[in-house]
Amino acid sequence: MLLRSVKKAALVSAAVAGLIGLGMVYAYMKQFEAEASGGPPIAVLMATQDIPLGATVTEDMLGIRNLPTSYVDTRHIPAEDAQRVVGVRASMGVRAGEAILWTDLSTNASERSLSGLIRTGMRGVTFRADVTNAFGGLLRPGDRVDVNLTARRVQGDRNSPEVTLPLLQNVLVLAVGADTGGVDLAELQRDIEGGSVRRSYSEVTFSVTMEQAALLTQANNMGRLTLFLRNSDDVAVTDRLPETSNDDILIPERRERVQRREPRPEAPMPVRLENVNRPGAR
Repeated sequence: MLLRSVKKAALVSAAVAGLIGLGMVYAYMKQFEAEASGGPPIAVLMATQDIPLGATVTEDMLGIRNLPTSYVDTRHIPAEDAQRVVGVRASMGVRAGEAILWTDLSTNASERSLSGLIRTGMRGVTFRADVTNAFGGLLRPGDRVDVNLTARRVQGDRNSPEVTLPLLQNVLVLAVGADTGGVDLAELQRDIEGGSVRRSYSEVTFSVTMEQAALLTQANNMGRLTLFLRNSDDVAVTDRLPETSNDDILIPERRERVQRREPRPEAPMPVRLENVNRPGAR
């Protein structure tokens, strides 16, 4: 009788331990799944129709889009702030389906301090650059860029060939010159088109981690930094990008390989569209 009780207790203990183990595995898998997908979704505002430059934002222009937490930064407008942007003029054109950013809207520049735009844990780093030739003077705060470094393979050796290295990807631009995103772009665009204004900048400020800031500082001392503009909603980072040397230009086979290479297809992100006027929408 005692032996039977002991066996029964052992079986119960084993079953309980098994259930606890399964629960821990399930919790770990859910956590891994959440981290792999970018974290829980956050509802942000998006455009349900094209919003032209200088247009006044109305309620029927606004919809809601769910983005993973890791894809959301301080430029995105939470869905609950929809009424705050109604009646505000767009300082940049926004296409239907794109997220609406605070930097897309005309605001009072005096209220936008640079330090207030830096997320906790990040750092603002400014480098001298002339981006007028590269982007026609239209690089804006809130844009995202990739940073490449061109330097000699052997530092200090003038005979050493230069190579171009992908340095950082998906870097957020906080400020361009003294512009932190509060400039009335509609009026400025009219001046540019009329030929009375030509935007030229000497400094660009990035939002980066401390390690990235050190990397940029070291790279700036080694050679030339070049910025490549990317779509503001494109946050994908490509691993193991190769360096580019003179051979990639001079050898036909390498040129052809680069010509044929296309961007990696990204899995479509689930998108939920709904008008903010719909009952129950937040």
